[in-house]
Amino acid sequence: MSVDLLEQKTLIDDYLQRRPQALSAFSFTNLWTWKDFFEFRIEMIHNNLCLFAKNSLGCFLYLPPLGETVSPETVEECFHRMNQENRNSGVTRIEHVTEHHRLLFPEDRYHWYKKGYEYYYFRKDVVTLKGNAYKTKRAAYNYFVKNYKHEFVPYEEKMHDECMMLYGLWAVERMSKYSDPIYQQMVEENRSVLRLALGFYKKLGLVGRVVVVDEQLKAFTLGYPLTDNVFCVIFEITDLTIKGLSVYIFREFCADKTIQPFKFINVMDDFELSNIAKTKLSFRPIMLVPSYVVTKK
Repeated sequence: MSVDLLEQKTLIDDYLQRRPQALSAFSFTNLWTWKDFFEFRIEMIHNNLCLFAKNSLGCFLYLPPLGETVSPETVEECFHRMNQENRNSGVTRIEHVTEHHRLLFPEDRYHWYKKGYEYYYFRKDVVTLKGNAYKTKRAAYNYFVKNYKHEFVPYEEKMHDECMMLYGLWAVERMSKYSDPIYQQMVEENRSVLRLALGFYKKLGLVGRVVVVDEQLKAFTLGYPLTDNVFCVIFEITDLTIKGLSVYIFREFCADKTIQPFKFINVMDDFELSNIAKTKLSFRPIMLVPSYVVTKK
């Protein structure tokens, strides 16, 4: 039976916080914003919380089993239940596996497939933009500050429609420039993710900021605390015709007093798309955190 995730938020958060992980998927916010794409259900197996996800293709484990300790028996039981439901099809797998889970999935019994990387920055590097490596970023930031009358202000729920409208304009421009079908699908899926994030902004504990240029909302960004040291940015959408705006909002968000306690900024993955990777690499990540999919041999 699928669960109402909001009703289970306290339980899920409790298990997520027992062993925090570096990937953005290890957060209730991530689960909630993808609920329109998967039917989630929770099963307790050997004192571990196991979060199964199901779509038209079958059932898989959205995260490795959660808990302070996880036994090989728990992992085996998860695969057993998935195989029964999927009738041993290739859909059976565990997503969002980190390097820290290596001991749970020895390579003599399981296949590891690298799904991608999430990009990490030192928050202070983005705030200061010091050194030759950030020369072009500083120039873009300064150009925006010098040439546009602007305000950097907290997101308010009354801005919901303006943000969705801006996303629509941004999506049209991005999809006209990049024809890759994976990229196009990502843009469309993230429209639904954004609608859920904005619709449940307060309940999810999101932090949002917008940039108003000449009294019009021209950029917004959203994120959430992932761990005590890591803040995750899940959206940054700007009017692409305004030079320097994307650098400005990212730098200001990282400098915001609400974000200051965090040492690292996680901007999630690049969907293995070169245009997204190029942009994220341009801010000089200090770490690329791999994400794996695990199947049974």
